[in-house]
Amino acid sequence: MFRGRGFAVYFGMILLLLCAGWLLFLRRDSFAGAAVSHILQTLAALYAAILLFRASGKEAKYWIYYGLGLLFYFVAQLIWTIVTLMRGAEPDYLGIPELLWRLQYLFFLIALYMQYQQRRSNLAFRFILDILLYGTMASTLYWNLLIEPILSHHHVNRDVIGYHMFNSSFNAVIVFLLLFFSWYGKKIISGRANWFLLSGFLIKLLGNTAFVYLLSYAAAGEQWSWIADFCWFIGMMFIGFAAMPDKEPLGASLRPGNESRQTFMRRYALIIFVCAALIAVICRLGEFSIISVGAIVAVVLLGVRLSVGIYELESAGAALMQSRVNYDNFVESSLLGVFIEQNGQLVHMNSYGESMFGCEPGQMLGQPLASFLLEADGDRLKQEFSMICRLNQSSRLALAARKSNQTDLFLEMQAAPAFFKGKPAISGLLLDITESKLSEQHLIRSEKLSVIGQLAAGVAHEIRNPLTALKGFTQLLHRRTTDQNRHYFDMMLTELERINYIVGEFMLLSKPHQWQQMSRCDIGSLLDDIVPIMQSQAIITNVNILAEKSPNLPVVLCDANQIKQVLVNLMKNAIEAMPGGGELHVHMKKDHKGHIVIDIIDQGVGIPQHVIDRLGEPFYTTKDTGTGLGLTVCFRIIQSHGGTLTITSEPNIGTTATIRLPA
Repeated sequence: MFRGRGFAVYFGMILLLLCAGWLLFLRRDSFAGAAVSHILQTLAALYAAILLFRASGKEAKYWIYYGLGLLFYFVAQLIWTIVTLMRGAEPDYLGIPELLWRLQYLFFLIALYMQYQQRRSNLAFRFILDILLYGTMASTLYWNLLIEPILSHHHVNRDVIGYHMFNSSFNAVIVFLLLFFSWYGKKIISGRANWFLLSGFLIKLLGNTAFVYLLSYAAAGEQWSWIADFCWFIGMMFIGFAAMPDKEPLGASLRPGNESRQTFMRRYALIIFVCAALIAVICRLGEFSIISVGAIVAVVLLGVRLSVGIYELESAGAALMQSRVNYDNFVESSLLGVFIEQNGQLVHMNSYGESMFGCEPGQMLGQPLASFLLEADGDRLKQEFSMICRLNQSSRLALAARKSNQTDLFLEMQAAPAFFKGKPAISGLLLDITESKLSEQHLIRSEKLSVIGQLAAGVAHEIRNPLTALKGFTQLLHRRTTDQNRHYFDMMLTELERINYIVGEFMLLSKPHQWQQMSRCDIGSLLDDIVPIMQSQAIITNVNILAEKSPNLPVVLCDANQIKQVLVNLMKNAIEAMPGGGELHVHMKKDHKGHIVIDIIDQGVGIPQHVIDRLGEPFYTTKDTGTGLGLTVCFRIIQSHGGTLTITSEPNIGTTATIRLPA
């Protein structure tokens, strides 16, 4: 019937204008005014019911029951209007419309229960207690404050009084519960919808009260009876407006920090105050009456309700404590780093997370997580956290960090928005993927060396044959040449020797195991042979070589010449890294796995991380006269022996090359 919000608003405005015209020209001063009033109420009920049915859905089933309540009101009002028009006067009895008017509140209560249930499940018993308690309080206070003074001074039909007291009590209960939904816990419907619902039922409550009050005054009551009709009409219109489409989402969302404010006294302060007023009524009356009975029942229900509330609080406290213990056990024993960052500072980091970064307990708190990462990843993390806060969504990120001992740390991070002590924060998990990352890098490097080795084998084989001929004929011409051209041939022979050296490196790079002569070798004795050779070059640059060997080193199955070549190459690089002099430390020891570990440590200027990442690539060198094959061959030789070669560096402190060989 209604297509879109615009048409619904347009039709509602027409009804409001018709009501304004009725107020200005007819009211209830005549039969026509009363008939128009009933027709307007009928149309308002139908209009509101349609709006409520249209708003219902899978996540908002309660609108269906609000709509059914108003549909029953529409049918009752339609019957009442038809009978009035047919008889030419309003009936002096309620009949079927009374039953339908009463049934509407059953659907309203079901709708409220649907909203109540969206806050928590299994709350039927507490909901019934709330209905009984609020209903008893509302009825008792309504009777004491409004009805009893009227009955004591005026003769009023008690059936009519009972019916309107019933309506008023239920309207009061609905108002109480809607206030409860808006004050505590979850936001079931939008603020605009809740305001319209609350206003609608409150205006209907005022309409019932005005009708009873005016009924006791003959002349004045007839003159002002339009007030009740106007309140019922506006109340239904407001209830219908509550279901109109809204820009604010209707889904339930938790208001942060609200649960902590739901203390026992705040939850029950209003009920305690009202029951104190009821006790005062009992004391004032001093005699047994229907009001005192209602007050006593309300006080008893309050006691039951408070007992249930206390039990719930104790159960919730015990569950919260158990949950806290389980959370602490899970977080502290987790093999993941768990962190919480608030206002750009870490406010929590579990012990495993601190150990990942190599920090002492509490050392990371008060600093941003980004400060423990590499600079580029730190900036990227700050941007990601800003996006998480702005878009309120989770994020996953790969990060690189540097431990306190300056070793690399690769992390996988999962972060999401959270709350810490009632304020927005960001929580997340950190997974250490350093081993898998290093294994991946090692695999990639091995694949590169394998491909380059295959290429080198083919190139070296094709170059070596013509190179031999060139070298032979050059030596022959060198012997027969005159003195004035001899230096040209010397230069040519030097360059040919350099080419031959590079080809030899190629051959070794391609398949080092083909040239290996494996034997059981004492690595310590190899070091003793190498140090004197390197000492002569070290003296020139004022470098002092200090070699240390652990006792009882195991023998290693290796090619002694190739291992010598690796040690010479690495020590030569270390000496060249200290042109101003310094100390070169060579440590040889056995690790917990029984492997031989050789550390070659210099005191040079260090190597930038981006250069370290490329070390071992063929033809990549930082030297003016280097070929870029030395370290490539070293990596290849150590790999062929089943070992590993890693290089770490600290700027302005030095570089460490570590060789691990299986015993």
